[in-house]
Amino acid sequence: MNFYSRDIQILRQSQSKMVLEYVNSIGVNLTVEELQRVTDVFVECCLRPQDDDLKKRIKSLDIWLNEKINEKNNKVML
Repeated sequence: MNFYSRDIQILRQSQSKMVLEYVNSIGVNLTVEELQRVTDVFVECCLRPQDDDLKKRIKSLDIWLNEKINEKNNKVML
């Protein structure tokens, strides 16, 4: 699969927007690198069936985002 095709570029762009909307709605700030990595998972969800590996990555992403929320909440309390 050519990851630089126009279709993939459009998919990455739309998923990046979705990621930004989602993390903003839960109050999480991401670095550019983190944004790229989360976008990668979102794009994979669109491109391939959910096998055990992808399910683990999604679950890990949920855990990581919850940790980011907890970190933010702990900083606010200090």
